[in-house]
Amino acid sequence: MAFYETVLVASLALWAIYKWLTIHNNEFKKRNIPYEKPYPAVGNFGKVVMNKESVHKTVLEFYKRNKTHKIVGFFNFRNPVYFINEPEMIKKICIKDFDNFPNHTPFINVDGDPLLAGMLSIMKDQRWKDMRNTLTPVFTAAKMRNMFPLMNECFSECIKNLKMQLPNGSCELEMKQIISKLSNDIIASTAFGISINSHEDPNNKFYNIGQTVTNLRGTQMLKAMISNVAPWILKGLGIKVFDQEKTDYFIRLVVDAMKYREKNNIVRHDMIQQLLEAKKESAQHWSDEEIVAQCFVFFFAAFENNTNLICAASHELMSYPDVQQRLYEECLEIKKELQDQPFNYDTGNKMKYMDMVINETLRKWSFAPLTDRVCSKDYKLTDEDNNLVFEFKVGDRVWFPISGLHMDEQHFENPDVFDPERFSDDNKGNIKPFTYIPFGAGPRNCIGNRYALMQAKAMLYYLVINCKLERSENTVKDIFDDMRGFNTSPIGGFWMRFVSRN
Repeated sequence: MAFYETVLVASLALWAIYKWLTIHNNEFKKRNIPYEKPYPAVGNFGKVVMNKESVHKTVLEFYKRNKTHKIVGFFNFRNPVYFINEPEMIKKICIKDFDNFPNHTPFINVDGDPLLAGMLSIMKDQRWKDMRNTLTPVFTAAKMRNMFPLMNECFSECIKNLKMQLPNGSCELEMKQIISKLSNDIIASTAFGISINSHEDPNNKFYNIGQTVTNLRGTQMLKAMISNVAPWILKGLGIKVFDQEKTDYFIRLVVDAMKYREKNNIVRHDMIQQLLEAKKESAQHWSDEEIVAQCFVFFFAAFENNTNLICAASHELMSYPDVQQRLYEECLEIKKELQDQPFNYDTGNKMKYMDMVINETLRKWSFAPLTDRVCSKDYKLTDEDNNLVFEFKVGDRVWFPISGLHMDEQHFENPDVFDPERFSDDNKGNIKPFTYIPFGAGPRNCIGNRYALMQAKAMLYYLVINCKLERSENTVKDIFDDMRGFNTSPIGGFWMRFVSRN
């Protein structure tokens, strides 16, 4: 009898788990929204979880299959979300009716973790608004201009190290290994106030911890998935997505630096200094952890994305020699203007073709393949003729498929082709609004876009001036097919041949 009771209890437990995992599966059917059938637990992210393809490809292929629908249902693991495929509706939700959709959905559960909960991208409602207002002056052109010399020190070390690897005038190298060290050193200097040379010391603590924090693969991806699907499991086991010892390391770095600077009246044009000043000038009483959180967010918003932006742009320059040559000619003109002075923020803003190359890279690669909002008030979405399209309820999650819009031939002719001319002065005005949103849209767009752009422009300038980029034996043939999971870089790496121009 005990055997049958055990089987019965086990069967009931499995049935209960299955019902819990699939409880929302009829959400779209009940609300008359087209959708694709999900798998238990993983939803429509099955291939991502099985490490067969990237989030980028999943979102893009889903968009291609369903772009005829203005709204289509997608299962983010067990949670239903509403894909908005119509640019005009994205504009309504993100800008015109922003008050109905003011917040993001945290990518992981942040309950009980004040550091993660304090990040600008995760903050909600008035608290987010207050922090956004506090941080906005930190990212002005003037502040970026002051910060640029710190970046230049890092660029100089990176190029110096790169040249040392070209003793015979050329060498095959993996670009991401070079640029991830550069990004690490820039973030260490500009966000955490410490000087590091990861090219000479690749095993430094800051770099190693930063790598593990940003790597959403293996065990960390599994914990992130459980946090998204069933946060109570991690809470019950006392497990956090990010190791406490590693997050404590960043907290100590920033808090100790702030205390030391205040005590010794030290001024350095970096993020900590800007945050210290913003904290003093703000009417809000920000805690040290909330200030640290804004530095910590750089590892999510800046480290991986900025690295991949430079790597992807380099890959495209390698693949399109005519584009590389034209950019090289523009860089030569700038070098002549600078007269042996270092590259600077204002110079970067003058480079029109560089802008076109960066914009086209952001279009084709879409490092954030989607952005999201959560409905905070019941809302009736209407079309351009004021006809009712859908009634959103409080708590409904909304996604905007950035990669789908960017790669849609209706918006960008021959989207697979890398063509910077799309963003020339003559052509950029023809781009339909809200079909190109690499940094998101509306009040919750990326606050650090100036920071990302100036880093990418400067590094590409130094790179193209010093090296010609060519294909090598290990160059991945199809980058997108070689990407996996939540990472926007190929498994095979960004291999290319660097040929010295000097």
